[in-house]
Amino acid sequence: MKKFFVDKIYNPDRSITIQEFIELPKELFSKAVEKTADMGFCVILDTETTGLDHENDEIIEIAIRKWIYHKKDHYLIKPVEEYSELNEPVKNEITEAITEITGITKEDVKGKKIDWSIVSRLIGESDFVLAHNAGFDRPMIESVPEVRDISGSKIWACSFVQVDWGAKGFLSSKQELLSIFHGFHYAGHRALTDIDALANILLQGDYLKEILQNAKTKQVRVDCIKAPYESKDLLKANGFSWDGANKFWTKLIPETELDAMKVFLEEEVYPKGRMDAEMTTINLRDRFKA
Repeated sequence: MKKFFVDKIYNPDRSITIQEFIELPKELFSKAVEKTADMGFCVILDTETTGLDHENDEIIEIAIRKWIYHKKDHYLIKPVEEYSELNEPVKNEITEAITEITGITKEDVKGKKIDWSIVSRLIGESDFVLAHNAGFDRPMIESVPEVRDISGSKIWACSFVQVDWGAKGFLSSKQELLSIFHGFHYAGHRALTDIDALANILLQGDYLKEILQNAKTKQVRVDCIKAPYESKDLLKANGFSWDGANKFWTKLIPETELDAMKVFLEEEVYPKGRMDAEMTTINLRDRFKA
């Protein structure tokens, strides 16, 4: 898959042509669509924040775009509504480091406030919420009381982890690098540009189909409590990540892989008869919550 896109951006003289992405094609917005029962609404969402802590940091910008999508074949059809707004933080200051990352200054957000009723309406009207890093954006969104309940009732999907980018030949799941392989670059980390750049990637492949298939698959969280220290390299090689707060290796797997996982842990990780792994089924609507 990656080779296809690399070949697209290479020229005969071995130079590379990368287009600058400014906005989605205007014809996407103007095309006539007769909505049918096979179509629904979804939203793509991104936030910029004062930091990474969803309990203490605050959202300083949000962008959310509502799309018509095909519910059976799983592809984006047409953008129909957007909302983008800056937000002056109450408890935090925008540091120079955050300005460097986001391009947002204290002066930019002065007196600005997100209308959370609009955000709630757009989420409420949609079948699912998509973000490129839902594990970050969902906890930040649900730290806001006005939108917590409606967000909590929705399925969240994540283009960062619910596409097997590695199997497609992409060595990174970072959106900026994915966009390069898809033939464009953009001025990153402003929320509206980020979500439209993500849509521009999704429009070039069957990625949304894979995302939604994974989003609808029941998952189990496997926590390797008291795993032997010498098993750490084996666990890491098999896709487990270290939970520093709880001091164990953990991984999300499809429920269909549970039996094989138990065999792996019993035979290769834990001493015979002493497996202490805990396995918790994750509700589809609880994915990516804090």
